[in-house]
Amino acid sequence: MGQMNLAICMIDGTRSIFSTGYITEGEAGGRKAGQDISRGIKDYLADASSPQDSTVKFSIAIYIMKDRLRTDLTSICAPEQFDKFFVGLNDTPYVNIVEVNSKREADKKIEGEQPTSQVDLSYCPNIPRQEQLQLLAGLPQTVRVFFSGSYLPCG
Repeated sequence: MGQMNLAICMIDGTRSIFSTGYITEGEAGGRKAGQDISRGIKDYLADASSPQDSTVKFSIAIYIMKDRLRTDLTSICAPEQFDKFFVGLNDTPYVNIVEVNSKREADKKIEGEQPTSQVDLSYCPNIPRQEQLQLLAGLPQTVRVFFSGSYLPCG
C-alpha cells in the first residue's frame, strides 16, 4: 500500500471573514462556503505540477472568535443565521471549526510550538493542536500547507 499524501489548510478567521452572502444564507451558506473552500483546494492540487497532488487528502482548520463575530455581524444577519452558517460549515467534510478567545490564541494554535520529540499521532490522539500542526507539517507525507487570513505586524 502506498503512502497517503496530505495537505493542511489553516484559516485565521479572526482576521478575515466569509462573504456576507454565505453567512446570510445560514446553514446552506455554510455548506456552500465549505464546499467552495474544498473545491478550491482540490482544483489547485489537481493543477499543481506535482503528479501526486491530485490524490492528496486534506484537512481544513478554521480558527474563529465566534461570539465576537456574532456581535460584529448583527447589522448584517440575525444571530440565528450566523449560528446556522457555522453549523453548515462544520458539517462540510474535511472542515473543522476551532473556537478561540483571542487573535493571539489563534496565532499560537496556528504557529504552533516546536515539539521536543517526534511523536506518531496515531498512538497519541491527545497531543495539543499546536503541536499537531508542527508534527503534520514536518511529515514526509505532507506535500502542501495552506495559510489564509494572517497579517504581518507593523513596527
